[in-house]
Amino acid sequence: MISITANLGDAKSTLTHPATTTHGRISQEARNAAGITEGLLRIAVGLESPKDIKADLAKGLD
Repeated sequence: MISITANLGDAKSTLTHPATTTHGRISQEARNAAGITEGLLRIAVGLESPKDIKADLAKGLD
């Protein structure tokens, strides 16, 4: 249900990997200083049911 994207403006929930998308063009040192690690994921919650979002995240993290 949650799509992987670099687009943060949507009505549906999205998942972004900032180190390779929104902050991919800045240096590793600058990303480190900003707390943008390789393991960081950004979740933008959309208009779906909270129950559905939680279930989708749990399934994806298993």
